[in-house]
Amino acid sequence: MSMIIMKISEIIVMFLLLLIVLGGLSVPLWWDRAQPFVFSLPGYIAGIISELKNSLDYILKNIK
Repeated sequence: MSMIIMKISEIIVMFLLLLIVLGGLSVPLWWDRAQPFVFSLPGYIAGIISELKNSLDYILKNIK
């Protein structure tokens, strides 16, 4: 019985290692596509915050 459990655990470990290796090999493929988007996010978020601040300043200035 313990031999069967050992074999099942070995198969599970090998499957998990296979997933890790395949995931590591696929990183360059998706990173080439995602890199421009990932690095442009801080500028995009800063632009949104700047526009919201400008809009709020405009609204508050026109309330007076």
